[in-house]
Amino acid sequence: MEEWSAIVLAGGMGSRLLPLTSYCPKPMVPVANKPMIDYNLELLRNAGINGKIVIITKHLQKKIRAYFAKIEHFSDLDIILPKVDPLDTADAVRKASNYIDTDRFIVSMADIITNIPLNDFMTFHQKKGGIASITLKDVPYPRDFGVIMLNQDSRILLFLEKPHPEELGLAVLTFSKKETIHLQSNLVNTGIYAFNHGVLDILESLHDLMDFGKHVFPYLAREYGIFGYVRDYYWMDTGNPETYLYTNWDVLRRWAFPYFPKASWEENSIWWDDSKPELAPRAQVKSPAAIGSAVKFGLGTVIGPHTVLGNKVTIGENTTIRASVIWDQVEIGDNVRIDEAVICNNIIIPNDSKLAPGTVIGPNTRIETPLITTRNQIIREDSVIS
Repeated sequence: MEEWSAIVLAGGMGSRLLPLTSYCPKPMVPVANKPMIDYNLELLRNAGINGKIVIITKHLQKKIRAYFAKIEHFSDLDIILPKVDPLDTADAVRKASNYIDTDRFIVSMADIITNIPLNDFMTFHQKKGGIASITLKDVPYPRDFGVIMLNQDSRILLFLEKPHPEELGLAVLTFSKKETIHLQSNLVNTGIYAFNHGVLDILESLHDLMDFGKHVFPYLAREYGIFGYVRDYYWMDTGNPETYLYTNWDVLRRWAFPYFPKASWEENSIWWDDSKPELAPRAQVKSPAAIGSAVKFGLGTVIGPHTVLGNKVTIGENTTIRASVIWDQVEIGDNVRIDEAVICNNIIIPNDSKLAPGTVIGPNTRIETPLITTRNQIIREDSVIS
């Protein structure tokens, strides 16, 4: 097998995901009890990446470094965390270029969850013979991401970075007049790229190419020719609390197969991170669900479906938690109802609280009386509610 290496971009601030990212780097935010970056590395491992895997960090980078210093489940990968200070996505690759000694390499974002057939994408890149290839996906509302247009040979003709409706309409009208164009105007860039080594020389010579979407790909498409890989695969951008919640549900539903929640074992679509705890009388865990370690269930507790409980979570009596994500070290009282909510670390939810769908509670929040939230209410980190 031809040797490939990879660069994983893990330096984003995750501002749209606040308050989940107040103290947690975005790549370390857990999805089904597993950091997002783990899904990315599992994808690279399954594709047989046998060269160096360079992880570029920036925001809260000490926490990412500490994580990789203590874990062992990626010991078979040649992971490097260089000390660089990138200004943008392409600049991160530029500053890591001395670690790339293979003819071809992958660049991936650390904050996406996907089951793209990466081996097939790598083969596609080799067969097309371009300097770069981009993974693409058909989405209903491309304006949220940006639009890419292809011809029938999968060559990329046009980039529109988060276009306004009038820009999208004009582009479609312009390109549809060309009979040779196989127009696909609802494709978005899903954040995994394949490059030939020569792109590093281009980045080194043109320092104004800082961002892949805004600068590098339009330049390469114009000067060299690049290709877009379009297939049907699972992909989710966990960019905000709503899509973060959806992503947890999707992993529990096996939509990201073969990537699953963190667990020691699984039974009937319930993933347990340690030995199955003894359930209190009338307590239930409904599948699909993921349960961390040292979780305690009270009398009559009902968990799930589509619920994730982290480590050291204690739940009182007659409490119901549905389609929610609870992080570590959370204590939930009696007679509590939680629907489609996200609760971060180090929080106590008092008895008789009711959390409406879309509720997000940031880490270290202190709640002194029963909490009744409204739909989509966001409580920032370190708040005091009395």
